[in-house]
Amino acid sequence: MKWLLAFLIISTSGQALAQQWKTLPKGVRILGYRNVQTSKIKSNFNQFRSESALGATFTIDAATIDQIPAISGALSASLPPAVYKNLITGSYEVDAQATANVHGTGLGWGLTDKVMFYAEIAYYNARVKAKINRTKGNNYEQIAEYLEDQNGGVLDATLAANLRMMIDADERSIQSFVTNLYKYQPIGTWYGSGFGDMETGLMINAVDRGTWGLMVYPGVTLPTGRVDDPDILQDMGFGDGQFDLFTELGSGYVFNDYMSLGTTLRFTYQAPATQRLRSPSNRDLTLSDETDSFNVKYGNRVNWMINTTFSYNDWLSFTPFYRFMYQLPTQYNSSNALADEILSENSNKMEHQVQFTATISSIQPFLKKKFLLPAQINLNVVQTIAGQNVPKVGRYEIEFRMLF
Repeated sequence: MKWLLAFLIISTSGQALAQQWKTLPKGVRILGYRNVQTSKIKSNFNQFRSESALGATFTIDAATIDQIPAISGALSASLPPAVYKNLITGSYEVDAQATANVHGTGLGWGLTDKVMFYAEIAYYNARVKAKINRTKGNNYEQIAEYLEDQNGGVLDATLAANLRMMIDADERSIQSFVTNLYKYQPIGTWYGSGFGDMETGLMINAVDRGTWGLMVYPGVTLPTGRVDDPDILQDMGFGDGQFDLFTELGSGYVFNDYMSLGTTLRFTYQAPATQRLRSPSNRDLTLSDETDSFNVKYGNRVNWMINTTFSYNDWLSFTPFYRFMYQLPTQYNSSNALADEILSENSNKMEHQVQFTATISSIQPFLKKKFLLPAQINLNVVQTIAGQNVPKVGRYEIEFRMLF
């Protein structure tokens, strides 16, 4: 589930001032804190861009059993091919839901009147609840009756009796199958906490024409966060284990005292890194008891945002946002070419989000010498409305920023 927290990237440094291109004056600092609380994450937007359950659904039949050499050999040898190919052990679903509470902190410092340094990091508290439910039983009885209705011979009667005595694969059996055969930790409730990846960089005021301008953000993301554990099916990674290099442009236009427009565009290059991952051997059954060392190159990513701020007065404003993200497929390179291909398949991502922010700010009153301290509080509601290979999630945020 390492993709699951991509929507929780904390950015406490951006949007600190009304205009996208403004930096802090030399020697002025800004301290930011953000708390993010997600809704229950129960579904995602799949490869077809339609909504589907977060947990997996699967059926164990002859095609699935064929991928398990420890079982398939003896079972297929004991049944006629026409009977074996119609065998169904059962259908199952993994009922999964996730929540996260994230605390992000950021610091900015005006190095000059045109250049500002910033750094930010987040601390995650996450929980994933996963439970195996059986949605359909086996068809042993139907096949046994089919055999008895054939020639009525001793062999068919014996096979029918053996089928009726076969162990039924209930939820406990599937749990045992996952833990004993494939050596994963048990599927259940997972709790995790820790730091995410740290972002740091510069904000450079390249153009300032009063009513419009241009900001350049060069920076790097450091791999300080917890990565996904290949031995746990239901955990979350708070980082992806590699360095990112990015460049962002911010611009906007101030129409008057009551309305302004802002936009940012970021390109992120994700550097390759070596990771230990499970090495699947079949597209239909990605569980694997083997691990390998992979050189992983996550796809480069583009983020675009546009917003319009409506100011009620110097203290209160409202801002609707639209956000778009697209990430290219991930490339895997190991000693197993088939595993590389399976893992890379369908690994691109796309996301559409909307956000509404209400802001209470004393910055303008402070600049007009009508208030003692320059500070800002933002209340954000964010919702993923469409996408591909990303979770459908809402989040609620409160931000506090203080200049000193």
